[in-house]
Amino acid sequence: MPLLWHPALQALLPTAAAKLLANQQRKLKLDWAAVSSAFPDIKYEDYVYRWLIINTRTFYFLSPLPAHQKLHPSNRDDCMAQSPFADYFNHTSSPSACCASFSPAGYNISTPVKIKRGEEVYISYGNHSNDFLLAEYGFILSEEGGGNQWDEVPLDAYILPLLFAKQKESLEERGFLGKYVLDRNDVCYRTQVALRILVLPVRKWERFVDGMEDGEREQGAVNKVLGKVLKGFQLEAKIKIEEVEGLGEDVGMKCQKYMLRSRWVQIERLIQTAVDRIQT
Repeated sequence: MPLLWHPALQALLPTAAAKLLANQQRKLKLDWAAVSSAFPDIKYEDYVYRWLIINTRTFYFLSPLPAHQKLHPSNRDDCMAQSPFADYFNHTSSPSACCASFSPAGYNISTPVKIKRGEEVYISYGNHSNDFLLAEYGFILSEEGGGNQWDEVPLDAYILPLLFAKQKESLEERGFLGKYVLDRNDVCYRTQVALRILVLPVRKWERFVDGMEDGEREQGAVNKVLGKVLKGFQLEAKIKIEEVEGLGEDVGMKCQKYMLRSRWVQIERLIQTAVDRIQT
């Protein structure tokens, strides 16, 4: 997992994975401070090992309390529970993933498709991008295995710098400031709204946001801006790939560098697909 990687490798993580890693580091620091003060004989390495087991092999679960005793934790992290054997299943984003249901009596795993003898049985950990899977579980879904239908990458770092303060204010008032993403099919609607404020007069942009215009006539101008955004992101991906390839043998493990490079290659291909799409 990136949490255990060499700092030079951590520094080359994609933005989304890097943010998740920073949050993990913060939580681990707080948890260790609390535990080590209460149990000073525990070794840090032993604690981290067990901390990671809990954080990678648990399921979200709420105790079946009576209606008058529903005092469930407000923090989602406090609602994670270990489920023996259920944590054996690997993840897939395919619709063929088995379904897991939990109850006071136990849990049930059911399949929506026929499974052949000797075939691996999968469940879904959720609709997560490969950056999430990398940071939280230490793996990514490869294209050879069908890829990750939920994969996406953030575009904020490339779109927000294009906006003037007034434009950011208008987007924030309408609830469209930030959280711009590119997935395997297209950029999100939030991105379309943000890009249009760059090419449209204010009143015309407001009409688009209010649903009074479909914005088709301006799509060409929007695509030009989007193309520049994607080209900038693509250049960064290529640079990151070169930087990973240039790391010495003393930096991290070979498998870690391979996975990090593979992730940036995925991102570069995701961007290229989007570029090809808008050009045609």
